[in-house]
Amino acid sequence: MKTAATSLTSLPQKKITTGLKRLQEAGITPERWLAMLDADPASMQRLVRYIRTGCPFLGTGVSYDAATVGRTLGFSCECSEPVPKANDGEIVVYYGGWSLGDLVGTGKVVNHLSSERETWKAEPGYYRVLLPVPDSNRKTWSQQAGDEDSMLVRQYDGWQPIPTPVGATALAVYLGISGEDLLKGNFARCDEALPDDRHAALCVDEGRVGVDSDYWGGCSSGRVYLGAARKS
Repeated sequence: MKTAATSLTSLPQKKITTGLKRLQEAGITPERWLAMLDADPASMQRLVRYIRTGCPFLGTGVSYDAATVGRTLGFSCECSEPVPKANDGEIVVYYGGWSLGDLVGTGKVVNHLSSERETWKAEPGYYRVLLPVPDSNRKTWSQQAGDEDSMLVRQYDGWQPIPTPVGATALAVYLGISGEDLLKGNFARCDEALPDDRHAALCVDEGRVGVDSDYWGGCSSGRVYLGAARKS
């Protein structure tokens, strides 16, 4: 009876060689491997979380330029800014400053909140997006992003809770191009606050992006993650 290996260093050389080959086939080049070895502890922990949570962009990222966003949503988009390169686990998406109501008008987004929420906008430009932030579920809003010692502050320097129109844009474009739900049936809290300590939350339902309230009232749930963004 074979004894299971309890550490990577105890694996047979054949297994290690096979593993390295599969990593290279998956896009982990020597340059990227060396960058991982030189990563600071916080970056390495983020990588581990991506692996554990099945992030679809492990080892790469995806960028949607203004033209792609425009074609997918039916907007007229022109932007002379260079498209930022997406880092591991990120979506880079162009957001043209449209309101939540504009997104609802495309038929690809449905607003379950009161109609005045459709005026929500954010500053136009390219955004780096994490939808969801890995390992951010089972945490209250305060633990996710609301406190000075929150997960977002400690582990994602320079990132903010995602504005609802930016998150809805990223989800709708990803859904329109891939046909897949980036949130895998879960929810992502957004920056905009609602009454009673709730926040806006995004989901995908019946082929459209849904904008709803955080029914959990800021409490922890296995289905409720945080969405985060950083303007490039």
